[in-house]
Amino acid sequence: MATQIEELNKLIWLMLIDSYGLGEKWESVMINYKTLVRFMKYMAPPPEEYERGLFAHTDKPVSTIICDDHVSGLEIKVNDGQWIKLSLSPSSFCFVVGDPLKAWSNGRLKAVNHRVMMSGDKDRFSLAAFAIPVEGTIIKAPEELIDEQHPQLYKDFNFMDFFLFAFSDPAKHIDSGEQLQAYASLSPPISH
Repeated sequence: MATQIEELNKLIWLMLIDSYGLGEKWESVMINYKTLVRFMKYMAPPPEEYERGLFAHTDKPVSTIICDDHVSGLEIKVNDGQWIKLSLSPSSFCFVVGDPLKAWSNGRLKAVNHRVMMSGDKDRFSLAAFAIPVEGTIIKAPEELIDEQHPQLYKDFNFMDFFLFAFSDPAKHIDSGEQLQAYASLSPPISH
């Protein structure tokens, strides 16, 4: 199953690369990675309760493919701040853009803030396949995705340095969805 998920991930990446007109250069922009597969179980909450199974976050791997069972719980945060519960069939999957893929696309792809919220009386099972770049990988937006209308948003960075930063003590005080901005943004933060 892991091999099939890895092939699916490569196919999705190739579709993304091709959608930006980089199909002929796919080998030069493809990120070398390993797939980490994780099986997760979320316990049903006490009766009549609605509780967090997994905190809100953006993914730190390049991308994630999630397959889950018939028990819903995966929620995504949309632009107006509302949380939407996804109802996936057991034969479907969800492709999640991670922070490094957002940086690679120069902000064109969005790393969605997501969480798991549990209700009901059944445990939830899911399988996640994380695309983790090999050591030494530099995340860099292709020059074709940078122009006057799309100035470079993020500095080039070593994936592992970013990953370690995201789980460091200073980063725990930064909202997960803002860690890429704090680590690699080329523009100064906006003051409120």
